[in-house]
Amino acid sequence: MDFYNKQNFEQLTAEFAHEVKNPVSLIKANIEYMQTSDTSGLYEKNYGIIKKELQKINNVVMEFIKLTKPISNSEKEIIFIYDLISEVIEEFNTPYEGKDIKFELICSDEDIKIFGEYSKICIVFFNIYKNAVEAIKDKGIIKTSISKENSEITIKIIDNGIGIAAELEEEIGTPFFTTKVGGSGLGISICKKIIEEHNGTFNIFNNIKQGCTVEIMLTACNKTE
Repeated sequence: MDFYNKQNFEQLTAEFAHEVKNPVSLIKANIEYMQTSDTSGLYEKNYGIIKKELQKINNVVMEFIKLTKPISNSEKEIIFIYDLISEVIEEFNTPYEGKDIKFELICSDEDIKIFGEYSKICIVFFNIYKNAVEAIKDKGIIKTSISKENSEITIKIIDNGIGIAAELEEEIGTPFFTTKVGGSGLGISICKKIIEEHNGTFNIFNNIKQGCTVEIMLTACNKTE
């Protein structure tokens, strides 16, 4: 099944929302019933916490649905790739869980730009760098290169983390598949969809020696305004 086919992804989104929202609604209704039936007030604080966390889950589902909606031209703008990636790296360029990680950013032209939705492109690179940082055990390096040939932009993000187990390579990017404790398995699939919405390609694969490489290809924007 091609999970990244537009129709399939929209169907997956609807199924995901249905599978999560229904049990959340039932849990919330039962909690409210228990709350009104419990006259002791002993668990009032607990009821409040549960309802608050259920609302968080509902908000995440709604944000996911919003994220998967197609991009309209009115939401697009000129994006300078070097500036955007620099800003994302800055978020991780501090001690992360006690790790010593260095970032290298090489760009052939800092004026390279695309036409797209800024917030969604930010999500893509935030997810990539988060995965790369988490894949590095104690000390490592994450290298990023941005280059442009004619109208084609190539962005490569290379880490020297633990890489992907050979038997799992084909599963990476499949919605809801994850090796992380507490992970949703949606990060890479959403990133891929966003890049494809921007008429680009998204690939992730093991390096020959160690770690992973994410390669993104996009079309350069020649607009000046």
